Amino acid sequence: MVDEFEFFRKVRAYYCNVPFLVQFTYRLSHRVDRAATAKGSFSCRVNPHTQIVEYVLDLKSDPISRPYSEQSSFLFSSVYEEIPPQSIEIDNYLIQSLRYPVPISYDWQTFIMTGAENAINTQSIHQLFKKRRLTGVRGQEVDGMLKTGKVLLNWQL
Repeated sequence: MVDEFEFFRKVRAYYCNVPFLVQFTYRLSHRVDRAATAKGSFSCRVNPHTQIVEYVLDLKSDPISRPYSEQSSFLFSSVYEEIPPQSIEIDNYLIQSLRYPVPISYDWQTFIMTGAENAINTQSIHQLFKKRRLTGVRGQEVDGMLKTGKVLLNWQL
């Protein structure tokens, strides 16, 4: 059994800037996707007054770029707007909040790790990428057709 102050202190010490890697693809042209990666880290914040653990992440992707292309065939025509070189950057984004039960008579490390794996996975990162649009040459939003392939959390503490 761990008292709440010790839980607060250990979570802040052990689960601050835990690195993770995201592998994703974006559409280059008709039926051609290009692979890219993003490096990120997450930290846990504990609010003992409300008994909530918050998972906050930072993320920065490799540069993404795409030339203008137009693909025409007998059945359809596809236009892919140009994407000048840019990175997806997410800073201090609250991805999940969990209420922790008191007294802390359970395995609190498993609780934190399970919460992180539920918060930072392919589906949640894909939804986060859908919210972030890439900008085109004229400043307009461009859909890069990002698809998250894999998220790897590094638990080497």
